[in-house]
Amino acid sequence: MKPKQLKSIAIATILATTSLAYADTIGGEISLGLYSHSPSGYASYTEPYTGLGLGTSADLEDTLHWQSNQNIVLKAYIEHPVPLLPNIKLGFMQLSQEGKGSVDDFTWGGIYIPSFGSIENSFTANKYDLTLYYELLDNWIEADAGITLGYIDGNIAVTGLVGMSPISLSHTESTDFSLFLPTLYGKARFNIPTTDVSLQFEGDYFSYDNTTYYNYELSARYTFSMGLGIEAGYKGIHLDSNDLAEGLAVDMDFNGIYGAVVWDF
Repeated sequence: MKPKQLKSIAIATILATTSLAYADTIGGEISLGLYSHSPSGYASYTEPYTGLGLGTSADLEDTLHWQSNQNIVLKAYIEHPVPLLPNIKLGFMQLSQEGKGSVDDFTWGGIYIPSFGSIENSFTANKYDLTLYYELLDNWIEADAGITLGYIDGNIAVTGLVGMSPISLSHTESTDFSLFLPTLYGKARFNIPTTDVSLQFEGDYFSYDNTTYYNYELSARYTFSMGLGIEAGYKGIHLDSNDLAEGLAVDMDFNGIYGAVVWDF
């Protein structure tokens, strides 16, 4: 066998061995959870050029009549051994609310109810995340840090009703919104020695100009065989922004418990 052929075989063997070694260490995690959240805070909408002045600072619970609701949370992590190349996390989360009830002295865009009226409203926000992060520690204490490129889009619609059926008058203001959020990301996990239990904190944070956003989770996990496990904890979301859409201002908090099924592979 010629030296050139031996060299080619050696290079191919090294590449194959390296690929197998990397394949053995590439891993990740998938998590599908349900988030039960209670709202607090306010929202207002001033439609440009209506001449009605500022919109009502509507309390999410007392005025918009939002209550506890449940939505899904989906996360996927991909980790690899390639130096300097960040790991990847993909995330999706939805928040939704509906409410209806009586209002007095209420203004929302082109809706004005001086007294004895009612409203119906709905809110949906979807958040999509791409996180690039590095492992800082990887033993019984794990720590990750990176940057999340997040995007929120959704809609808030309010219908004002004045009078009594069948001669009641109604008007609807429907507002689409969106916001790009580059956040700082961090995660820390404590694997309790000699057990299958771990404790974890994970969160994102952004604050600039007219927007402050943060999202955090405190959780405990129990892992069964083959990397399958269950996770439960407390989750909080805060969004304070005047930049979602022109005329729309929100200062919202969503807090509550969540549970998830996880697969660590």
